[in-house]
Amino acid sequence: MTQPPIPPGREPGGPTGPTGAHRMPGAETLADLLKTQRQLGQVTQEIRDMRDRMARRTHQMQLLQRVSEILAATSKGGQVASVILEVLAQEYGCPRGAAWTLEDGGAEFGPREGHGLERSAWSAMRLPAPNPFLDQPLLLFQGQWLDRAHLPEPLRALAAQPDSGLYFVPFEYQLLLLGFAVIEIPKDRNLESEDLDSIAILQRQTAVTLYNAWLFRDLQDQRNTLQSQAVELERVNSALREADRLKSEFLALTSHELRTPLTGILGFTRLVLDGLYEGEEDMKQMLQDSYASGQHLLNLLNDILDLAKIESGRLEVQALPCPLQAVVDEVRPVAEAYPRRPGVALVWPDNLAEMPEVLGDAGRIKQVLLNLISNALKFTKDGSVSLQVERGIGVVVLRVVDTGIGVSPEAQQRLFQKFVQAEGGHSREYGGTGLGLVICKHLVEMMGGTIGLYSEGQGTGTTMTITVPIA
Repeated sequence: MTQPPIPPGREPGGPTGPTGAHRMPGAETLADLLKTQRQLGQVTQEIRDMRDRMARRTHQMQLLQRVSEILAATSKGGQVASVILEVLAQEYGCPRGAAWTLEDGGAEFGPREGHGLERSAWSAMRLPAPNPFLDQPLLLFQGQWLDRAHLPEPLRALAAQPDSGLYFVPFEYQLLLLGFAVIEIPKDRNLESEDLDSIAILQRQTAVTLYNAWLFRDLQDQRNTLQSQAVELERVNSALREADRLKSEFLALTSHELRTPLTGILGFTRLVLDGLYEGEEDMKQMLQDSYASGQHLLNLLNDILDLAKIESGRLEVQALPCPLQAVVDEVRPVAEAYPRRPGVALVWPDNLAEMPEVLGDAGRIKQVLLNLISNALKFTKDGSVSLQVERGIGVVVLRVVDTGIGVSPEAQQRLFQKFVQAEGGHSREYGGTGLGLVICKHLVEMMGGTIGLYSEGQGTGTTMTITVPIA
């Protein structure tokens, strides 16, 4: 069946045709306007979003710049941790957090700063190194969320809110975990990509700063060590120079001391051999003087030999019970024969029978007492030299008290050193090698006792005190 012809002016699908609807004038223009408006709204929203991102990025860049400036001026690990934790807490609204740094020994991570916690709480959060989270499958050098179910016991206090998350911020430099922070992120705070980028930059800045702080501290320690070694070396060199000077003085003094009695021995012996004496008594006196010179020479040589044994560790002392009265009875006749100035009295104790036995080497105790009494007589021009004995707690105390020239406070500190006498100017006047007190100190200490000196100064006399254990 054929279609009727289309009337003129009509088009198939026209406004009144069977395939189209009637369109209002301007409809197409309105549709275009609506479409343009939607596109404009989308562009406007995109511009707002872009502005927001730019504002956040600008804020983050300013923050990173400010943090970078602060870290550049910081050389202590504790200060670095405090700055970073404060920035993270303020920037991301963290109610709680803590920061750790690697201890110097490398055995554990020590807490350096806490946020939102009492100091007593965060300061106890010590964690092992190199892996502080042994029960968590995580990459130590990458920021990530921690599994609350497998938190180490010290970190439980950080997870106070049930729905919050704990974010791990490592400070890694050249595959070395120098420290880290753990911050609590509220459930309504999402970390976007820009936030994670900022945290990553902070991580790197902090790690470099911690490494530089470690280098600075290490260099400081090395410098302090070198300075201490330099001071110690200078002290040792000074001591060596002083020892060399004293040894030179000692050699000069000893040669004089040895030559004097030797000259006397040779002189008196020659006089006797040449018959240059007036009678038998005169000859006996010469021989007696020669014997005294020989005895003095023997004492000097014994001091030198004893010192050599002390320094080589070969000096032996036998600590046995011995009666003090018997020792003093042997000392008395020898000491009475020592030369002394007219009018100088030698006073002996009268309470020896009351004293208990002492534990020591009787021969060495005698040697010490004779040395102290000899020194006292040598340096006393008038007055007296007395030996005093009293019982102490577990010891017997012996004192040699004289009214001699005394010892200045400065010289008292040097008297127990080798080759030293109280006053250098007295060495020629009084003689001696300066070894006696050194030997006495070693002998008394080897017997378990002590020795000390007291003097108020020059011209006030001296008191030498030794203690010997009771047997």
